[in-house]
Amino acid sequence: MEELQKEWARWKYFVMARSQEDYLLIRQLFSGNRWSEEKAQLFYQQIEHVKTLPVNVKAQRNAYEHVWGYFKKIASKEERAEFFRCLDTLSESKDSALPYLKKLAEKYQIAYLLDSHLFD
Repeated sequence: MEELQKEWARWKYFVMARSQEDYLLIRQLFSGNRWSEEKAQLFYQQIEHVKTLPVNVKAQRNAYEHVWGYFKKIASKEERAEFFRCLDTLSESKDSALPYLKKLAEKYQIAYLLDSHLFD
């Protein structure tokens, strides 16, 4: 179970950025700490399903705002302004927010984010 929780931590923002529905479904799998082989298979099936989903700008924006929480107390005013500029121009064909979040994660060495699949 602990290994699957670590795996979920790596996929959490990736899933959140694509589908709130799938995010909630997977999160529910981990509630109650009752784990089974069936739940493990369902977890990996859901991850594979999410990988096939098209861009969802609303879900991306929500996830990116969550990720911004890691920086809000350490980022400069200029970095904050740039992040929200990127977020304002977010569309199905244009995403400058994700590379900017990656740049901030690298600058501030946020290991949790750097280990995640969000930036893959």
